Amino acid sequence: MISKLCKLVCLSSLLLVIGLQVGNPVVGVAQEAVPAAAAEAADTLKLPQEQEAIALRYERFENTMLKMAEYLRKTDPEQAELLVRGIGQSKSDRISGQMGQIVKLLADEQYGDAMDRETKVIESLKSLLDLLESGDRRSELQAEQERIQQILKDLQITIGKSKDARASNERGDEVERAIEQQEIAEASGKKLVEKIDGQDAERQSKTGEEGEDSNNEPKEVKPGDPQEGEGEKGEGKEGEPKEGESGEGKPKEGESKPGEGDPKEGKSGEDKPKEGESGMPSEGEPQEGEPKEGESKSGKSQPGKSQPGQPPKGESGESQEGQQDSGEQGEQADEEKTAGRDDIAQAVDRMNRAIEELKKKNRDNASREQSEAIAKLEEAKAKLEEILRQLREEERELLLAALEARFQKMLAMQVMVYTGTINLDKTPQPDWTSRHHARSRELAQTEDEIALEAVKALDLLKAEGSSIAFPEAIEQMRSDMLTVAKRLEQSQTGELTQVIEEDLIEALQEIVEALQKEMEKSEEEKEQQQQQQQQQSQQPPLVDKLAELKMLRSLQLRINRRTRVLAREFRGEAADSTDVVDQLHELSRRQSRIQKTTYDLATGRNQ
Repeated sequence: MISKLCKLVCLSSLLLVIGLQVGNPVVGVAQEAVPAAAAEAADTLKLPQEQEAIALRYERFENTMLKMAEYLRKTDPEQAELLVRGIGQSKSDRISGQMGQIVKLLADEQYGDAMDRETKVIESLKSLLDLLESGDRRSELQAEQERIQQILKDLQITIGKSKDARASNERGDEVERAIEQQEIAEASGKKLVEKIDGQDAERQSKTGEEGEDSNNEPKEVKPGDPQEGEGEKGEGKEGEPKEGESGEGKPKEGESKPGEGDPKEGKSGEDKPKEGESGMPSEGEPQEGEPKEGESKSGKSQPGKSQPGQPPKGESGESQEGQQDSGEQGEQADEEKTAGRDDIAQAVDRMNRAIEELKKKNRDNASREQSEAIAKLEEAKAKLEEILRQLREEERELLLAALEARFQKMLAMQVMVYTGTINLDKTPQPDWTSRHHARSRELAQTEDEIALEAVKALDLLKAEGSSIAFPEAIEQMRSDMLTVAKRLEQSQTGELTQVIEEDLIEALQEIVEALQKEMEKSEEEKEQQQQQQQQQSQQPPLVDKLAELKMLRSLQLRINRRTRVLAREFRGEAADSTDVVDQLHELSRRQSRIQKTTYDLATGRNQ
């Protein structure tokens, strides 16, 4: 609960920064054709101040993320790690520095360059927001996939029972036997509909709770919109017509309150405003006839009649607003329904008709109803499989984005270690001081942190399960990282250490590029699927075979290069150094694993 609250604070702060950055009126000032001199001077002075305020707010947001990450490090390490990655991405994109540059450009009245930088900053902020939301969204997608899979399993059972019932009828079994079989199928369908309804109600309840929390936040007031306090103030004072409304001396607010103003009011809602008049009241004139209580165009209560637990509303515009909100809520509730639920319910109705036909001994009619029921169940199955495919595709995209961000971070850290190693190696070992040894140990600690990141990435890939070459590459990288960390701990910064670090940088770059290509290809495939409306229930692999083969080729080339480097470490046919022998044994083990991985890929054992 605390971790969710902490993350909510960070997301709310970031959303506010994005809203302020998007709303910064640089575009309006830059594109204004012939602005007035006074307005132009005012905007020129105002824009840099507004941008500077946004930059300061973002700096506070970064500090908040850092504090939250430290606070959650022990209680919720996953959320803490996600926040740390967000901080790293923010530093990598130089968002804070870019905002500072925008302030200078605005002060110099270079609005075109400022607009370009603002566009890049907004994209970086949106990317950061996607990263911070990715953890929760992946959990939601996994839970929804499990739910849909269980529904599909139950639905398949219902389809099987329905086919058994139809077969019993068409074989000419006794009517009682055929009815019994159909009742079993009907009970299975009813149980499935009730289960789905319960799940949908629970999801809508959670959505409603989140909506109540969001409604407590203050709304942004736009120019020209009525202030929140105006309506309440008008309702509290009788006899005061609102501005812009032709009150004709009649109190507007009193007309909607029973027991106030004209004693006729409150009897039958005769003074209620008519529907379809753009929210204007009906001038207090009674309508012909007695309208039914609660009757309105949208099926909701008439304006002016207070509902239990709701304050009375004095003008039809407000009431129509409420009706629109309730209509939107109804549409949202329909969207929250599980796909295929209505088809299953229709299939149950068909089963009922089949039972009635069987009781009348109309086997042909019963068979038609049974076939219609099975067809409806198959339609529901197709819809659920399509939803499941979409969920898997979205989860795959989030996983690729998370892996790409993690490997980018690892690559930056590895480059830093490599640069530090080269700088240390420039000083001969006999001339090293305690400062050099301390720096070497510091680099070793950073390398250990990179190895820990590799373990987390490896866990993600193994959990996904479709790739075999990438996990193998990461395992070998982790082994190299531990080797580098050990050598740096022992102040060994020579050629072998640097070669291993170069291999690590090359491997990380290849993985990042492969993931980026997969993300681009995923977007293209998504567009094609939307055009062709293809239904694929099978989960697609994380990366294709070509990328897997390229990764195996890179692993083999690194082994070859490492072998040549080690060969220069000794003379003759046998190595006498323990360190070199250990490295050769490790290369032998890797060669064997590459051979096995290649065999598994060729035979399709990962499918």
